[in-house]
Amino acid sequence: MILIIGFLVLAAALLSIFAFHISAWCLNRRLNILVYLVLAALGAGTVYGLLRLSGVIVFPSDHTWSVDFFDASWRDDGVRFLVLFGGTFAGTAVALLPRRHKGGDSSGAQIEEKT
Repeated sequence: MILIIGFLVLAAALLSIFAFHISAWCLNRRLNILVYLVLAALGAGTVYGLLRLSGVIVFPSDHTWSVDFFDASWRDDGVRFLVLFGGTFAGTAVALLPRRHKGGDSSGAQIEEKT
């Protein structure tokens, strides 16, 4: 079970790295509205995955117990949505954080001396 959880975390991390680079590229191209729209859709998918995982949203055709980790039950659908949407949401949200420019001066201000 721990191995499966490790693979799920690895999949979410890879998706977040991929989403971070795509979002950073879009932000550099001044496509901010596109990034915000994608972030809203990914946030809705993440919330839906959390609600499915916790059992708040259960459909009549869902199995109440699954032996397989990815059966057609409400828990397993929630995990799928969380890995797919949650990892991508995290990468996109991190890309929106202000980035510090690498350079010699950390404050960015130039101090001039008067002689």
